[in-house]
Amino acid sequence: MARILYLSFPDGRLTGGQKMILRHVQTLRELGFDARLWLGPSGRLPEGATATVPVEPATPFQADDVLVIPEDAKNALAAAAGFPQRTVVFCQGHIKFAYNALDALNGFPAERFPPLIAVGPTVAEAVGRLFPDASVEVVRGFVDDQLFAPRGAAALRVALTPSKRPFEADLIQKLLPQMHPRHADLQWTVLEGLPEAQVAEAFAGSALFLSLARMEGLGLTALEAMASGAICCGFLGLGGRDFGADENGFWAPEDDCFAAADALAQAADLVKAGGPALERMRKAGLDTARRWSPAVFRRELEAVWMRLAPQARRREGPLG
Repeated sequence: MARILYLSFPDGRLTGGQKMILRHVQTLRELGFDARLWLGPSGRLPEGATATVPVEPATPFQADDVLVIPEDAKNALAAAAGFPQRTVVFCQGHIKFAYNALDALNGFPAERFPPLIAVGPTVAEAVGRLFPDASVEVVRGFVDDQLFAPRGAAALRVALTPSKRPFEADLIQKLLPQMHPRHADLQWTVLEGLPEAQVAEAFAGSALFLSLARMEGLGLTALEAMASGAICCGFLGLGGRDFGADENGFWAPEDDCFAAADALAQAADLVKAGGPALERMRKAGLDTARRWSPAVFRRELEAVWMRLAPQARRREGPLG
């Protein structure tokens, strides 16, 4: 019986990429597919993740398994070119895909070239340019709307996750009081390394989110902040262009820290002023996040896997 094995090589940190792999596996099982997380020999499950899935700890593959390999796992992709099992590539970032996957995928025989699953239009377009004859499916990432939602009044505070842009995070915090002294007393809260539930609570309690996305395929963190009612500003990180607009945030050109500091000041001005303009932007953010909902994700995931591996579906209802 066919199984869908999502290969994963986590180091214990909870990243957006690891969250999405876990959500794929969990949702497929809810839909009745035999999907599992295959954990690399030295992999450590991410701490603080809310999804719970069955784990195959580096167990041998079975003949009819379908191996879903991340775009940045270049050694696994290279090895899979010689495996008898079917392969699918899970593309969460087009930059990582281009850097890590090209040599490995060029080693696949044409008749066994794997289908590609992309998390959004930006990624799908990019990988399609690199492999014009490939089958490219889109299963949009989603915001967990049971976890990320407004929770009443928020403090005039900036939430941020600076891991992708630590230099820019530092610089913007220096620039803001120098260029916009009226915001010199703005509070900051760093969300790095927190469990998902604490991140959701911090978003809901912070009126502002400074996006420090960089070379993203999607940029889920900004969508989670919008879903929580925060006013967003900063960088879209490439993939964020799939959802970023003037109506839902104050967005700066890539790498322009001066513009990002200005954007943050505009966002803080809006929050301080309150009124209809603030409510319009907050509503636009909430509406944007809803377009990246679990319901849309679920429909797209089911449709894609009914095309790719219908034989892995055991029943119409959830698997235990």
